[in-house]
Amino acid sequence: MSYPMKLSPTTVQTVWGGTKLMGKWNKRTDGENIAESWELSCHEKGESKVINGEYGNCSLADVVAQNPEFLGTKGNAFDFFPILIKLIDSKDDLSIQVHPSDEYALEREGEYGKTEMWYIVDCDEGSGVYCGFKEPIDKDTLKKALNDGSITDHLNFIRVKKGDCLFIPAGTVHAICGGLLICEVQQNSSITYRLYDYNRVGKDGKLRELHIDKALDVTDTSKVVKVNENCEKLDENTLRLAKCKYFTVEELSVKEEYAFEVDGSSFVSLTVIDGQGAVMANGSCISMDLGDTVFLPANVGKVDIYGNLKAIKAYC
Repeated sequence: MSYPMKLSPTTVQTVWGGTKLMGKWNKRTDGENIAESWELSCHEKGESKVINGEYGNCSLADVVAQNPEFLGTKGNAFDFFPILIKLIDSKDDLSIQVHPSDEYALEREGEYGKTEMWYIVDCDEGSGVYCGFKEPIDKDTLKKALNDGSITDHLNFIRVKKGDCLFIPAGTVHAICGGLLICEVQQNSSITYRLYDYNRVGKDGKLRELHIDKALDVTDTSKVVKVNENCEKLDENTLRLAKCKYFTVEELSVKEEYAFEVDGSSFVSLTVIDGQGAVMANGSCISMDLGDTVFLPANVGKVDIYGNLKAIKAYC
């Protein structure tokens, strides 16, 4: 049966994680923080589960494996579930890092690479991100800056505000800084190469691992990223944030009522980032509160949303 499926996430603790998601965002953990909440995930390191209806308590990975029609024609064109969606709470700065392309990652890691986008759900005043370099840099200079700790002098720091988004292709050096709550949509991959980590230690008391040689192999030293450079207003309710061969991401704003069609080409994911409401499709209706993520199978047909809310809509 095809119906709207509310998902339960996997949560992750880190040395830089905060506590915002443990409050009104209603995420659960036995630990001290929630750095990441993997909202829509079929990745073996953190799968989301369906919590309602016929497939209640089943992993999303098992559900789509048993029902490939739920992925749609575009979804089935991939030999892996294409998208991973996270909510990220950064109390402190994340490591300076880079992700490889598919070609490099498949050859070296046996996994796909990672292109991603960030939507700023909330932020402290003055907070921002590092994305790319202030100006093109050669790799010898980059390696020297990593060794002497001056790497941030070369990086492009971007102050952000609520509602901003950034598209980050594989090969772009980047870092989420402290004070941000972000919705991240990315390729279904966990490969990260750390260039620099402020000499921090992990829970084991040891310096966290760096991957400098691999990172230098894949870094685009001329990449420039701008805020909101790919945004396009599609209709009164919909702002397209990013579009690439792996995913399309939109900001969906609903006041009282809105409807759209899931046409069979792709599943659709909705993550509520403000307000609350309900979603109805194929005779099934479920509530949507702040922080909820709903998976809509590709063959679910017409979708009606009621309430006052803002959601991140993603599909392939």
